[in-house]
Order: sequence, then structure tokens, then C-alpha cells
Amino acid sequence: MAALLRTPTDACLASPNAGLLSVAQALAIGLAKARPVAETELVDLSGVTGRILAQSIKADAPLPRFDYSAMDGYAIDTSSLSAGGPTRLKVIGSIAARRTVGKPVLQDGSAFRILTGAPIPHCADAVVAQEDTRCEGDRIILSRAPKPGDNIRRRGEDVRLGDSLVEAGTVMGPLQAGVAAACGYPGVRVFRKLRVAMFTTGSELRQPGQSIRPGEIYDANRFILRSLLAKPWIEIVDLGSCVDKLSRLRTIFQTAAARADVIVSAGGISVGDEDHVVDAFQHCGGRLSVRKVAMKPGKPLVLGKMADATYVGLPGNPGALFTTFKVIVDEMLAARAGIRPAGDNERAAVANFNWKGRPGRTTYLPGILAGDAPGLPLIELLPDGNSGKLHQLSLASGFVVVAPEMKSIERGSQIRWRPFARLEL
Repeated sequence: MAALLRTPTDACLASPNAGLLSVAQALAIGLAKARPVAETELVDLSGVTGRILAQSIKADAPLPRFDYSAMDGYAIDTSSLSAGGPTRLKVIGSIAARRTVGKPVLQDGSAFRILTGAPIPHCADAVVAQEDTRCEGDRIILSRAPKPGDNIRRRGEDVRLGDSLVEAGTVMGPLQAGVAAACGYPGVRVFRKLRVAMFTTGSELRQPGQSIRPGEIYDANRFILRSLLAKPWIEIVDLGSCVDKLSRLRTIFQTAAARADVIVSAGGISVGDEDHVVDAFQHCGGRLSVRKVAMKPGKPLVLGKMADATYVGLPGNPGALFTTFKVIVDEMLAARAGIRPAGDNERAAVANFNWKGRPGRTTYLPGILAGDAPGLPLIELLPDGNSGKLHQLSLASGFVVVAPEMKSIERGSQIRWRPFARLEL
């Protein structure tokens, strides 16, 4: 499969990175195995925000459903206006936005007082804004002559009967919920939540609030991972932290595979003496697809399958965990949950820094927005930032993406910028 997924940059993967999959290859393999969930459920519109639409919303009526006034004013017939000079019209009634019986008829030389959202009376073809009139008893004097169609929202000008309004695979937001409500949908059918089992590994890990001894550290990865997974379309199965012991890891994998669509672990996937995660995964019948990726940070990255569950093994370094998740895992989870592909979220930017590095792997440098160059965002790197400095990474707003063949970046040159804001719903 990898031979079919080669990209122009793959040729640059020379020793010591020979044999590593490129980011594009790893992502393609992961997406190919991300079979979307099939089960759906009907959810009331009050609880639909952030859920993934399973059936497209189609219009069973035009929107607006009738011609209505776009503002407070007076409904008139422009053909009855005299040419030149002020025009006086008699106000013969008032129409508000409410249920109506029948349709008022505008008489020649008259006007209806009309409020925003109210249906346009028969024979009227314009609405004069309130501020363009002056009242004298039961008459109004127009300060300017309106044109036919002024301040009228026409039936069907937004949506026609049968239009597809929200496509299946869309993450429902406030406006999508509003569209469904405007069409009269009390609820919509969405994909069930993606069940994601997560755990961290490390005998040295302690949870915040516990006492800590020399050589132990607090488990930041668990809470980074929980926050990354905290989406309305994900049901988190938090299995906590596991010590570096093969038997314990086998048990936790078996529990995760029985309860989840996706298993995500953090730590223990490299080749150290205490890295037992991959062995435990394989002992439980797991099948590996990806073991290492030519990216920095984050070379250790495991993708595979256990029974019906997709498995993602992330590195234990917090910065590498965050990077691999945002670059690869976000896309995999979205595909597994049924979200329509969103396309490339990288964009052009301008470097406000100088950088030198070693070629061979796609490098992701934490950066911040520093303003605007002509037509493009201006990006600065965090000072002395690296994957081990969690606080520094927390200040970043995105990654500068450095292609594997690049050795340096000069201030003022064009770069690729990948902002963090992605699939937040």
C-alpha cells in the first residue's frame, strides 16, 4: 500500500530516516482504516450542537415561506405614486408579524403600517422605511420615492423547495441547528458518538493531588489527551494510567477493545527496556500498520487494529503527543466519526524568524501570530521552544510546517502555517 502513496517529498527520506513512513503516508493509511460508525440516533435540536449529521437536511418548503417586510415602515404600491414632489398616502391598517387569516388588500393611494417580519399585503410591491416618512394624522408623507422590491424579502429567495441545506457528515453548529429549525425539524438524525478508550502508561506517573516522590512525575499526558478528545461527538472511556508491566497492559487493551471504537494510548511505544505497549497490543491480537513516521517531534507513532477497534499509540513526550494528535489523529477520529473531509488546513504565511535544522523529517515548530505581512499572517517561533517544554507549547497558536528536504528558513520567506483551531466542535 505504501508504494501507492508516495509523495514528492518521500525521496528525501534518506538515512538515518530510511524506511520511515512520511506524514502523508501514515495519515493515508490511518484514514483508510478509519471506517465510519454506522449507527445513528434521533436527537432533539436542543441537544444537537456538535453532533455529526447522518442524513442530509432538505427543504420541504421554500424559505422564506412568504414575502415579508425586512424592516418597520409602510407597505405601498409604487405604481400609484405621483411623479415628482412629496406623496401623501392614507394609512388604512397595520400588519404585524403574527399568524394571519386571509391577506390584506392595499387600496389605491393608501398604505399599510407594517412591522419587520410581517407578510406583504396584496397589491403592495415595496416597503418604505419608517425614517423616510413623516406622519400627518392618518396619512404619511414620503420623503423619497421607493423602487419596486425595496425592503421586501421574497418567498424562496434563501431556500427553494427540495434544496439540500446541510449535508450528511457536517458537524452541527448554531447556524446549522437554526436552518433545521427554520425548516420545521424538531430533531435530526446524527451518528452515535464515537467511543474512544484512552490510557497513559508509565510506572513513574502520579495523578495530580497525589503525593509525589523522587523520580516520579505528574501525569500531564492524561489531561492533554482528555482535552484533545473532549468533543461533543466523542464519548471518552478513560481507563486511567497503567504501569509499565506487560500483564497489566494486556488487561487494559482487552478492556479497551471490548468497550470502544478507537483506543488511544500515550507512552511506552518506543524501543526502551520498559516500553511494553506494542508487545502487549500484539499479544492481544493487535495488527500493526504504522510503527514510525518521519516527523519531528513524534517519530514513534503506532497505528493498528485490534478486533473492530482502531488503535493509536502516541509518544510519551507531551509535545510529541500533542503534535502527532493534531497532525494525524484529529483527522483519523473525524473520519471514524463520520465527519466529511475538511481539506487541507495549512496556509501560506511569512516567517518573522530565522531557523536552521536537519533535513529528513517533516518538522513542526510551535509558533505564534505576530501580525500581518502584506496579505499573509506573520509568524514568530517561540523562544527556545522544543517538544519537552510544555509551558512554551501552551503559548503557541499553531505549527510552522517544515518540509523534510528543507535545511533552513530565512526571515521574510514564505512558509506553511498550520493553526491549532481545527474540528473544535
